[in-house]
Amino acid sequence: MLVNVTFDCSCGGFVDENFGIELWYVAASTANRDDYHQAHCDGCGKDYEVHISRRDGELNVDVDGAFNLGWDTVEGDDIEQLDSAIRYLEQQLDESERELAWVIRSTKQLDTFQTVMTDVVALLNAEVRIPNMSTLYNMMHAQVVTGVEAYLSGVFIHKVVNSNDLMRKLVETDPELAKRQFSLKEIFSRWEGLQLEVARYLQDLIFHDLKKIKPMYKDVLGIDLGDIPWLFKAVLLRHDCVHRNGVDKNGKPTGIDKSSIDALIRSCVGLIARIDEEVAATPTLFDAPG
Repeated sequence: MLVNVTFDCSCGGFVDENFGIELWYVAASTANRDDYHQAHCDGCGKDYEVHISRRDGELNVDVDGAFNLGWDTVEGDDIEQLDSAIRYLEQQLDESERELAWVIRSTKQLDTFQTVMTDVVALLNAEVRIPNMSTLYNMMHAQVVTGVEAYLSGVFIHKVVNSNDLMRKLVETDPELAKRQFSLKEIFSRWEGLQLEVARYLQDLIFHDLKKIKPMYKDVLGIDLGDIPWLFKAVLLRHDCVHRNGVDKNGKPTGIDKSSIDALIRSCVGLIARIDEEVAATPTLFDAPG
């Protein structure tokens, strides 16, 4: 639902804009709340502050300096309402939370993964020679694994947080979320930020913990990651590359070379292509049609 606000500007121009009725209007029908937007006059370029408030369940609109102010509620499509709600939330967040809101909306996970794999392949085949090639190979191995983790994390957050049904599945199947408790008086206030609360929980998960992520994909998205011992091994090797400078806890080098990275890339591309095909079958509000 939207609030359509119309008024005359002091320059003689006419302003007609729609503002999303945010999630808190719908979720907390008796809460007293205030929301502020900007309306712009194309005639003179002046910006007006639009104050949308609710007191005892009644909506009211006030625009300081406007003439012949009028407003009404109108129906808007789901994506417009949700997009407006998230943009409102973004304005209230700090930088890290704005990034989280971007993750919720982003549909570019596959594009990003493909870019990373293309770059690693180009580097792998480049005529680059340094005294210790294992250092470079370790870095490339770590980048490939990180690309997979970023895809798994981004896709899961985007799909789940933009679907009430999937969020419910997550809450019902994830032990950590399921045990969280709050009082009856907190229901509405917690509902307002439910998307961000779930997204923050998911972002804090270590997505290379495949023992946890694999059943989550199955239980919530209905996607079986399959038999992936090679990925479990690659994650462990990545740890040695990043945290032990390319050796295991006994000081033994990882043994990563050009052929092992090539094989890892092929396996990762095959896995992500299969997952993405299944992910596409569960569209969300921000997914592009077709």
